[in-house]
Amino acid sequence: MQHVLRPTRKRAVIDRAYNSRTGEVPGRWLACQLQMTNDGWRMTMPHLSRQRRITLTLVATFLAVGFAWYVSSRPMDFRVYYHGAEGVLNESRPVYGNYSGMGWPMHYRYPPIFLFLAMPFTLLLLSWASAVWTFLKCGALFLLIRAFWRRLGPTNSTAAWLIPFLLAGPYVVEDLRYGNAQGFIFALTAAALLLLPRARLLAAAALALAISIKVWPLYFLPYLAVRREWKVVGATLALTAILLLLPSLYFGVGGNAYLLSRWTQQEISTQTGQTEIWFQSQSLRGVMMRYLTLVDYSVLPDPNYPVINIASVTPDKVRALWIALAGIGYLGLLLITARRHSSTKFGLTEALAFTGLTLLQPFSQKYSLVVLLWPAMVAGRVVGGNRARGLLYAAIALTLAQPLISGSAAQRLMQVIGFDFLATALLAAFLVASIFASPTER
Repeated sequence: MQHVLRPTRKRAVIDRAYNSRTGEVPGRWLACQLQMTNDGWRMTMPHLSRQRRITLTLVATFLAVGFAWYVSSRPMDFRVYYHGAEGVLNESRPVYGNYSGMGWPMHYRYPPIFLFLAMPFTLLLLSWASAVWTFLKCGALFLLIRAFWRRLGPTNSTAAWLIPFLLAGPYVVEDLRYGNAQGFIFALTAAALLLLPRARLLAAAALALAISIKVWPLYFLPYLAVRREWKVVGATLALTAILLLLPSLYFGVGGNAYLLSRWTQQEISTQTGQTEIWFQSQSLRGVMMRYLTLVDYSVLPDPNYPVINIASVTPDKVRALWIALAGIGYLGLLLITARRHSSTKFGLTEALAFTGLTLLQPFSQKYSLVVLLWPAMVAGRVVGGNRARGLLYAAIALTLAQPLISGSAAQRLMQVIGFDFLATALLAAFLVASIFASPTER
C-alpha cells in the first residue's frame, strides 16, 4: 500500500521525523517507510503478515457462520422482506398496508425496488434465506472495517481496536440479530464516503443504491454539497431516480408511480407524525416525547414500559420544538464541515455526521446505531492525549451497562431513559472537541 506525499508544508514535519540511517519514522508515523522520489516522499505501509490475515479471516468467518445459524432459527425483520417479496411474486399480499408482511406492526415499509433485491432469497426456505442474508451482511461489514482500517493507516494503539469493540460492538450485534437491512445501508453509505477521493462515480452509485432502499442516506447530500462534491451529488440524484423507476419494467409506469406514492404517504405519516411508534426511539425526538408528553403504552405491542414524563406538553408542540432543534443541529454540522473538514484528521467530520444522524433523525431504533461503527473507529484513533476523552469513556460506560444489567424491567427502563441517546450525545461532544482541538492534541 503506497501513498505519494507531495512537497507541502507538512514536509518539514516529515523531514524532522525521518531517520536517514534506518529509513524509519517514529511516533505517529510508526511502521511506515519513507523513500525520496522525484515526486516527493513516498510512504510505504507494511501489510499484516500472511498468517495474521488468515487468522483474522477465519475468525471473521466463524463469527459470521455463528450469527447466520442464530438468525436462521430466529428471523425477525428479515421475515418482513421475505414475506413481502414472496407475496408480491405470487400475488398473495399487497405491497403496502398492514397485511403486506406479517401484520401490524411488521409490515413492508421500503420502496418497490427493494422487493426485487429480496426476491432471490424467496427461492430458499426462510431459515436458509435468513442465514444467507446474515452471512452476506457480516461479509459487507467485515470488508468495510478492513477498508476503513487501511484508510486510517497503521497503528500500534490498543485503543484503536478496543474502543470500537466496546462502543460499537453491541450495536453491530443488535443489527445482526434483528436481520434488518440497516447494516447493508450503512455499509453502502460508508463505502461511498471512502470512495470519494478516488472513484466519485462509484461513490455516487453506492450512495444512490442506499437512498433507493432507505431514506436516511439523503442526509449526506447536503453534507457533500458543503464539501463542494457537486458531481457526486448530481450523479447520486440521477442514479437514485433511475433506480426508483426501474420497477416500472415489472409494475408498469403507472403502477410503479402509484406504489411510490403509497410508500411516500406511508413514510411521511410515520416519520413526521405527532405520535410515537412501537419502539423506544433513541433520537432527540423520541427522548423529548417520552420526557415531555404522556405516552400511552397500553395501545402499543409492548405495554410494559414505564412512564417517565416530567411534563405533559401536547405532541404537536414537542414535534415543532424537535424540528427547530434538529434544524439548528444539522446547520451546525454543515457549518463545521465547511470550515473544518479540510484541516481535520480523515473521518472526523464524517464521524460527527453519523452521530448527528442518530440524534437528529425522527426515529432511531437500537439496531440502527450500527452506524456508530464509523465514529467509534475514528474515536479510537484520536483518543490518545485528548482532553475530552472523559466524554468518550462515559459513552462507553453507558453502552456497556445495558447488556450487563439483567432483567426485562431494567432493560425497558434504560431504553425509556435513553441510555443509547446519552451515549451518542457524549460521543458527538467528544468528536466536536476533537475537531476543534489543536493539531498537537489530536
